[in-house]
Amino acid sequence: MKLSRPLALVVAGAASFALAIVPSAHAATTLLVSGASSVAGIVGDCKTDYTKTTGDSFTYASSSSGGGKGDLETKKVDFAFSDSAYTAPQVGGTIPASLLHIPTFVWPVGVMYNLNTTKQISLSPVTVAKIFSGVISYWDDPIIKADNDKTYKTVVYRKNAKGETVKDATGNPVILATHTINRPVTLPHQKIRVIYRADDSGTSGNFSAALKAWDPTDFPTNNNSIFNVSTMKAAIAAEPTRFIGKNKSAGVAQQAGLTKYSITYAEVNYAALNKLSLANITNANGDLVTPNADSAGSFAATLKMDDTTGIVTYDYKNTSAGVYPFTVVTYALVLKSYGDATKAKAVKDAVQYHAFNCSVNSPNFGFIQIGKTTPLGVKIAALIGKLGA
Repeated sequence: MKLSRPLALVVAGAASFALAIVPSAHAATTLLVSGASSVAGIVGDCKTDYTKTTGDSFTYASSSSGGGKGDLETKKVDFAFSDSAYTAPQVGGTIPASLLHIPTFVWPVGVMYNLNTTKQISLSPVTVAKIFSGVISYWDDPIIKADNDKTYKTVVYRKNAKGETVKDATGNPVILATHTINRPVTLPHQKIRVIYRADDSGTSGNFSAALKAWDPTDFPTNNNSIFNVSTMKAAIAAEPTRFIGKNKSAGVAQQAGLTKYSITYAEVNYAALNKLSLANITNANGDLVTPNADSAGSFAATLKMDDTTGIVTYDYKNTSAGVYPFTVVTYALVLKSYGDATKAKAVKDAVQYHAFNCSVNSPNFGFIQIGKTTPLGVKIAALIGKLGA
């Protein structure tokens, strides 16, 4: 696989990012789309403006990344959103021959918890791996306490007069300063209730891949069904009441919101919706990082993308300043050929809108805004240009 140079991404003002899409002269097209629950919220929020901008519409069946792949495989949908690459058949069929992966959304996976403290706790990726694999079972475990007693570096990004993050010439967020902080937290002697995705999930696949990179002993494999990881299966078997499986991002976040002393993982917007707190996570540079569009953008700038397939490669332990190590790319899984010029045009417009306009119009979901003229934006446009009739 030939990989490009590291990509530079940008989080900037809406005015500089909005992509003008002229509504088609043809009659409105309604597309069928399914897949990742991670983007269901932002896709739904953008729905009205998408239709206004393009003249088209689509129905989105939010299930999981695996569900979207399976629907594309069985020709039930026109395209799908997936948080993981489509590299193996899902339902006994074959991967579409003209498949393309087009990076469309980039966002941080938040590690969120339900504790009666207003302080934000700090965790290393290794500690997170030990929690989800069952090695750590109490909130006041010495490892968690040590994470919260340390002195850390934090990155502050430069802002313009509008409060928007300033970027350098390559699209990277500009670091204004680095501070040193110490935020000790008193944690309860209570068992940790682990809420995990029970369905086939690209979020789980990315999350467990990052945990494997940081702690291969406690997370020896990565799996889109995280409870099928050997260590986690053993932990669930040993203490089944301490682990609760739910489907979809909304499902795990809702359950965590109802379960005292719990922890889970999902898109950051689900934390506020369910009155959960987001953990700060340390990275390989030794920074303590909050999951948001800036830190995810810094991580995404280190990604490499295959120019032919669109598949990205993650470096979870890169030492760039301010990066958030649990960052995910959601692909639009599309076909180069649809055999229908009208449908192909509608798919192009849909992917183009969601890649360049959606996060600008819906900035509160934690997804980074991809500039069309940044290296990633140029590569996305080139991939979209491969879609034909």
